[in-house]
Amino acid sequence: GIIRVSAAAAAVLLASSFADARYDKEREVKNILQRIEQDTLKLRDEIEIAYSKRCTIETLSQCSQSSFNGCSSVYPNQQCMEPDELVIEACAGGGGGGRCNALWDKTTSFVSIPSALAKGENGNPLDPEVIETACYTRLAEDHMRTKYENDEIFWDSYNVQPSWTYFGAHNGLFRQLPASVQEVCGIYDPRKRPWFVAASSGPKDVVIVLDVSGSMSDYGRLDLAKKAAITVVETLTISDRVAIIAFSDYAYQVHSGTDLLVRATNENKQLLIDQIQALTEGGATNFHAGFQQAFDALERTIRQEFTSGCNVAILFMTDGVNTAGPETNEVLQLIRNGTQRLATQYDRDTKIFTFSLGAQADRLATKEIACSTNGIWTPVDDFDGDLVGAMASYYKLFASGLGNETDFTTWVEPYEFFTEKKMGTTNSAPVFDRSVD
Repeated sequence: GIIRVSAAAAAVLLASSFADARYDKEREVKNILQRIEQDTLKLRDEIEIAYSKRCTIETLSQCSQSSFNGCSSVYPNQQCMEPDELVIEACAGGGGGGRCNALWDKTTSFVSIPSALAKGENGNPLDPEVIETACYTRLAEDHMRTKYENDEIFWDSYNVQPSWTYFGAHNGLFRQLPASVQEVCGIYDPRKRPWFVAASSGPKDVVIVLDVSGSMSDYGRLDLAKKAAITVVETLTISDRVAIIAFSDYAYQVHSGTDLLVRATNENKQLLIDQIQALTEGGATNFHAGFQQAFDALERTIRQEFTSGCNVAILFMTDGVNTAGPETNEVLQLIRNGTQRLATQYDRDTKIFTFSLGAQADRLATKEIACSTNGIWTPVDDFDGDLVGAMASYYKLFASGLGNETDFTTWVEPYEFFTEKKMGTTNSAPVFDRSVD
């Protein structure tokens, strides 16, 4: 069946005054973190209840009221933020020297969707499922509003402004309270944010295996593969481990400092992104070398206990046929041996996700490789395929394993928030359709 996992989240701005004042009060900090985690789980419950009521009269009545759009709506109770909350580059025709305080409304929520989904009139979605999601998530708005009111009281004693509460759906819809006006429309996709992927998949070891043979220069395939790989790296969190393998005639690990998977810290991710961008194409196509390097890196990492301890994913991209090294049947045997060894010696379940780029790719072999591990094979056309989206959704296969963990939430390493460009962190939890097994 189709896995429909979404994520509920609470953002937390990092305030130096709070951190300095409470540094020595470990118990108090622990209680605050537990409060946030409980708030996240309550929001998850509200969204799951709302989903279960999506066909009721109440929900249909809510739909008739529509939802505010973060790109075009004027909110009923909007007000200017304080300068230390959010100042944007231009608004009201560029008044205020090209900078002015942003507007927000603490009493309502807004929805946004990626531009690829905004194909209807006035940027509205046409996909019935996206429309339905906008509809039923309105039922959670009262809860989100009450939470914000309580947060204002709680955080005032720490001289901290409450931040946003939001929900990201598997189909790309995003709902947030307080509502704010977006400067640029259609570029935010919750499914590609670290907080969403962390909640949807849990900790994982990820190895990305990139074909850099000469044919990858055709139709800009290497540039596309780089963009897709970078998107995957950007979604990882400090709970994850990652390695990049490049292969042509031979294979090598794209990291100058280690032959292990590295923790996906912001620093390590940026290093990997810089090295991915520097890759060049040339040579033949040796599947065996790429997979051998991937399994070697995984085993070294697990033996030295640098692993996440959870799911293992190998993401393999190629645009060609296996033209160098051992034959395809030997590649398949290598994969069977490698996955079996990881399972029997280290109790790790390994999934391989393969992506065939262009019409010349060996689709039979790449499909067989993915199916041999119960992974997913995705063909990507040169002109209208969505490699970035396909690669960024690999984690969905891991989502079902989190459904029975009723108290699972996850934190991400502090990062720059998309809208206000301030440092903060997010606590998030997976949201499931619990009406199906």
